[in-house]
Amino acid sequence: MTKNNSSRTLVNLLGIPSLLAIIYLGDSYSNIPVFSVFIGIVLYLGALEIAPLSKMKNGQPVISVLLLFLALLQIGRIPGINWEIPIHILIIGLTLTAMAMEIFRKKETPLLNISILVFSFVWLGLMLGSLSELRNLPDIGFKITLALFLSVWICDTGAFFFGKKFGKKKILPDVSPKKTWVGTIAGFICSVIFLLILNQFGYFPELFTLIDVLALGIIAGLFGQFGDWAESLLKREAGVKDTSNILAGHGGILDRFDSLTFAAPITLIYCTYFIKTG
Repeated sequence: MTKNNSSRTLVNLLGIPSLLAIIYLGDSYSNIPVFSVFIGIVLYLGALEIAPLSKMKNGQPVISVLLLFLALLQIGRIPGINWEIPIHILIIGLTLTAMAMEIFRKKETPLLNISILVFSFVWLGLMLGSLSELRNLPDIGFKITLALFLSVWICDTGAFFFGKKFGKKKILPDVSPKKTWVGTIAGFICSVIFLLILNQFGYFPELFTLIDVLALGIIAGLFGQFGDWAESLLKREAGVKDTSNILAGHGGILDRFDSLTFAAPITLIYCTYFIKTG
């Protein structure tokens, strides 16, 4: 076994059980917001990975500004915190602060720097950070969050296995050269089938219909892969393979959570508007 494979195995052995435990504990264990704090750490580390990607294209965003507004957003998501700041105020505040700093910094790429900060706030804070809101949904938060993580993993695994074994025609050669049509379709099908199997064993609450389960499988299988492609697009633009090496053998935080950047908020939207909870 190579050193890289050994590192991957160690990260899996420690990381997967820890993540499952964090999802289970949520934000109500002994009044400690375990899950939201964890997502806050993910957002913090993800934001730190933005800076080196930006520098590849001569961007020089003030990451500390991004970290401040991500913290304000994430703290407001913790149950029991009564000073949640409206999203539009945070976005306006971030844009105003970023513009003011660029005026006085006198850098050569002000538009790029401001755009990176605002985009990163939306991509990380609003989209990936929506996992906190998903986990805190009444009655269904734990099961939906766990099902989302598992179905995205199943999709990735199915896409990798079938794509490597049977895939020939590339689906997005200019964005993600290793992704194939066979792998993409197989990953999508695996995600849907996995949730249908869970439903067959009574995993989902009674308020979930078969249509709801299918919808969640489609969201995970389709938008999970879209999130992967989106991050690959950014990495390809920056000319890097991984966003960092913080997770030995797995790349960076953004490399591990990219599949959830679109799947999580769309799952939250579906559950909020189409499934009635307590």
